[in-house]
Amino acid sequence: MSGSSLSFLPSSRLQIGRLNELDLRNMRVFRQVADAGGLTAAVDRFGLELSATSRALRALEARLDGVLCLRGPKGFSLTEYGRHVYRAAAAIEDSVDQARNAISQAHRTYEGEVRIAVVDNCLTNANAYISDAIELFFRIAPAVSVSVAIYPPDQLTAAIRDREVHLGVNSIEMSEPGFDSQPLFVEHARLYCCPQPDEAPPHLKRLVTRGYGMVVRRFVREGAGLRSRAVAAAWQTQASGLEAVATLINTGRCVGFLPDHYVTGTRTRRPFVQVPGSEHLSTSTAFCVVTERDRSVSQAVRAMRDLLMSIAKSRGTSPEAAALIGASAASGTAGAPPRPGSPRPPL
Repeated sequence: MSGSSLSFLPSSRLQIGRLNELDLRNMRVFRQVADAGGLTAAVDRFGLELSATSRALRALEARLDGVLCLRGPKGFSLTEYGRHVYRAAAAIEDSVDQARNAISQAHRTYEGEVRIAVVDNCLTNANAYISDAIELFFRIAPAVSVSVAIYPPDQLTAAIRDREVHLGVNSIEMSEPGFDSQPLFVEHARLYCCPQPDEAPPHLKRLVTRGYGMVVRRFVREGAGLRSRAVAAAWQTQASGLEAVATLINTGRCVGFLPDHYVTGTRTRRPFVQVPGSEHLSTSTAFCVVTERDRSVSQAVRAMRDLLMSIAKSRGTSPEAAALIGASAASGTAGAPPRPGSPRPPL
């Protein structure tokens, strides 16, 4: 949502006055269009009607006396005034959530919606009891609308900040200031290869001479991708998402980092084998339920967060995650250290 020239700020001294129900509805449509990155994208993502959405934007711009967004052949972007209105719309939604929460507490009921973001490929992790928490939430809050979205780890906190979701489950390596992270479970990862039937697995020190490529996972923020770049290989190739990493490794010509649970839970044409000599590169990473610290959320959202935490505690997965985070903080490293007893790989 990039801004443009200050010339799109309203030049009149018109006082907006009281916002009515139609204004608030149009502001919500404006937020959906901004979140999606354009009218057509908003229609596909939120199930809106194109002509009605366009009319709502024009009506809101007329009502608020200013151009909110630029839309046309060159793409979609918010104006400076549009960014101010977007923040105001987000504040209104937070206030509505707070009011709904107060009313729900008075009735001791759960209502509204809970939008959850989960980092990609947690399903095969036997220690990630996310589905269990959602299943229990369905029982105690049947009137609440629940939605789940899968995000790359480096984009999940942005989805929370942009109000696309209420809470998320993500790696502690992707933690950011202003967010609260409560430990849930741990993920273990190793450097894997898929040698062809007539070949032995390549030793870590022989990746260059045997012509193996290193798969580097592409992130908006570098993050954990740094450890992949530190491995000496004959060449590098990039992948977006764990399945893309696994696909390249499965060619028999590449090596790359994968979580152990993904390897054991995925059937492929060639078995995954840990690269000999790479034992010291094995890592353990804590995953947490993540919320924006200063954001007012509904009683239902808090209940979902608390269920994720309580189930992780009852199944015994959160203490290991908490200990890993504590050890990382004590050592002054970002994210999680390698497994106990193994030296940290150079970055």
